[in-house]
Amino acid sequence: LAAMSASSYSFVSMMQRFGPIMNPGGAAISLTYIASEDVIPGYGGGMSSAKAALESDTKVLAYEAGRKYQVRVNTISAGPLGSRAAKAIGFIDDMIRYSYANAPVQKELAAQEVGNVAAFLVSPLSSAITGHCCYVDNGLNIMGLAMDSKTLDRQTSA
Repeated sequence: LAAMSASSYSFVSMMQRFGPIMNPGGAAISLTYIASEDVIPGYGGGMSSAKAALESDTKVLAYEAGRKYQVRVNTISAGPLGSRAAKAIGFIDDMIRYSYANAPVQKELAAQEVGNVAAFLVSPLSSAITGHCCYVDNGLNIMGLAMDSKTLDRQTSA
């Protein structure tokens, strides 16, 4: 319940309180993670379920806040970043290497890139986008097969 409170309920509560005083055309964003829809071993403690709830709430809030307050609501699903908070899960460096090896764009994700998408989502440039989960992960979310999998190694016959 602590994870659900920190990730999902708090966003709903924030919109309930701030929606009425937000400017029409304004926007609210949250941060989610791909563990809401795919298994990330070791990402536990209820956070994957909490992120799934947050993404569902984003869609409901987009409808409700849009109708009541003319406010947009979106979420950003960032790829692995070497932030201080991410270091707490213990294997972030492995996740960064995995992303680099398997994402279509092979580079380390920078916090600035996530911030740029956040700035876009709260700007007038995204005035017709609401209820959306925007992946900022160098394209890792589209991959169905890990390119660094040992099962892909071809054995050469002698």
